[in-house]
Amino acid sequence: MRSLRQLVLHFKARPKAHLALAFVVVSNQLTFVAMAAAPSSMVVGNLHTGRAPANCVAGLDAGTVPQACATAPAPEDTSLAVPAGAVQCPESGPGAACNTTDGAAAPTPGVASTPDGQSPCPTADSSSLSSSAACADIVLPDATPAEVGKRGTSLAPAVTPSVPVSSLRPGQNTQRLDLTASNTFLQAGQKAILTATAGASISGTNTAIQIFDQTTRTLAGACTQSSQCSVAYAATSGVHTFGAFITPVGAKQPTDRASATSNQLNLTWLGVKFVASQTVVAPGKPVTFTATSTFDLARAGRQLVIYDYTTKQKLTYCSRGTTCSTSLTQAAGGAHVIGGWVPGQPEALSPAITTTWLGASLSARATGGVAHLTATANTDLTNTPWSLGIYDQHGTLVGPTCKNGDTCNVDVALPSGDVPYFQAVIGAVPHLNAISNLGQLLRKVQGATSLVDVQTRSTAMQPTRILWGVDSCRAMTGSPTGADGIFPQVVSRFGTPQFWGRYLTDTVCPGISSAEVAAAAHFHIGLLPIYNAYNCSNVIGYDTGKGYAAAATAAAASLGIPQGRVIAIDIEPPGDACPGAAGVDAGFVGGWFDGVLAAGYAPTYYGNGTAGSEFASAWCAAVGAQPSVAARSYLWSFQPSLLGSYNKDNAPGFAPNQTGCPGNMAAWQYQIDSSMSVASDVDHDEALSTLPLWYPKA
Repeated sequence: MRSLRQLVLHFKARPKAHLALAFVVVSNQLTFVAMAAAPSSMVVGNLHTGRAPANCVAGLDAGTVPQACATAPAPEDTSLAVPAGAVQCPESGPGAACNTTDGAAAPTPGVASTPDGQSPCPTADSSSLSSSAACADIVLPDATPAEVGKRGTSLAPAVTPSVPVSSLRPGQNTQRLDLTASNTFLQAGQKAILTATAGASISGTNTAIQIFDQTTRTLAGACTQSSQCSVAYAATSGVHTFGAFITPVGAKQPTDRASATSNQLNLTWLGVKFVASQTVVAPGKPVTFTATSTFDLARAGRQLVIYDYTTKQKLTYCSRGTTCSTSLTQAAGGAHVIGGWVPGQPEALSPAITTTWLGASLSARATGGVAHLTATANTDLTNTPWSLGIYDQHGTLVGPTCKNGDTCNVDVALPSGDVPYFQAVIGAVPHLNAISNLGQLLRKVQGATSLVDVQTRSTAMQPTRILWGVDSCRAMTGSPTGADGIFPQVVSRFGTPQFWGRYLTDTVCPGISSAEVAAAAHFHIGLLPIYNAYNCSNVIGYDTGKGYAAAATAAAASLGIPQGRVIAIDIEPPGDACPGAAGVDAGFVGGWFDGVLAAGYAPTYYGNGTAGSEFASAWCAAVGAQPSVAARSYLWSFQPSLLGSYNKDNAPGFAPNQTGCPGNMAAWQYQIDSSMSVASDVDHDEALSTLPLWYPKA
């Protein structure tokens, strides 16, 4: 405070500154595990989940597996439940319902192509068979004793025929044939290389090695020569069974075992569909999410997970069936991006769905006699049944409702006296057929006058106003009615202050008197209590700050200042009067914060709010170490300090310098006035009405 420094140094004013203006499933079909990790890759809007960090398999650090494998609990404001009418899925996550009877949609034929790096097998001149398969002269090795009788494998006779193979009837079961696949679990659209290998070449036999997708009865690939036939096959989803046969050229899939037949292979193309019962709902209402897999999870040893990309945790999972459902409820407004996921190698991901539980907020500021109100919804309401409006404390809609976008702006003339409260409301505009003829006419002219089926409301709030006031070292008055002292001089020269900064205790400046408190109550002036010590350089260390807080809060309590009100610590700039003030540190800031807050008051700091200043540097260090300092205290900057002739009516806009880090900058000492006599000198201030000043009661 300049007035304090004036008395210490006996000079008129300190230098003034002109205004200057951021699963793993082991790759088989037998073992499955629960995971709390994220899908390995997923982009949802601007959200990228990153790589799954936890796999519930041997090799993890000791002690980490139980936590990594557990289903993460729902956040405190959300709850999971089995959807209405369903039952809990056995051996699955909480609130999960599964369907074990209805299968997924029937698989559709895939797309065949020549394996990468290979060429299509030449077609015999007499054959009209066209295929993308590649062929090679690789013969199936002789069967070992362990392989004799292997299911689905035809065995060669013990004695080699004495006549050419080509002279044998195709129906004779003389040829061995084996079918292999490069992968048995694949992502949707991924290619599997199917390879059928015979025990001898079929060249010149007028037969073909044919590989069929037996599930869809589709020919995947065929070769009319050589002993090995390979084809790349990509399906979109589902379990497909494949078999290979040696048949006459162009024959359809055999219905008996007259032809050489291979073993069968089951290939699964993973696919997950995901739906939500609603995407925009009121807080407290449940939304049912259903993930549908393309295969029966129990048969494949996999999990179907419902994953919340917003919290980066799985909500729940099912270990059987083809569908997994859960109902999620959020008590307050918010949005969650949720999808279906089959973890493992490979994994399957559904497109994610954003579901919003409606929320509304209101910002309000006042300039002159007008309140500028902005209501904001947490989602675009354009394509929803809902509209956004602003109500006053009497339940009156104060402006037109807004349907497009997520904001609604209204300017309202403020009445004299107490400032009203306002609320942002999300609801539906009444249908015209529910309104009288007169009401319909007024609706066309004025717009909706109310909202129905209200979904949510914001917290009621008053517009933030800029208050004009002063601070002084001297007493404002010695009279309970403000009849004497500097109070009438300030009123006459500058206007009636809306708040006044005064000291709590007798140090360099006298402490506030009961007469001043009575005068503030009489004129409904807010008081901004300030604490300073005799040694203004002593602003270093946690213990010092904590000690000052103890003295200040004790004085505040003795004056009857209610808890929750502001108490400011005076941190002067370094100079001849306070040379040690350059040493102000994060410890001092933290000590004052902890002490004042523990006593139930609102910690406030008067200092140089300019980024890089001694105080701002100490402040930012304290905030970095203890973020709650920024969230639960207030700042009062004495910079920039302006030159010029100001009063209440022509005070500048609220523009204090900022520290460069988080903080509630709520007050600004914008000028040290030197136009009055030394005896009545005051400093000019502005404060936001959010600053919890003390308003004494008469």
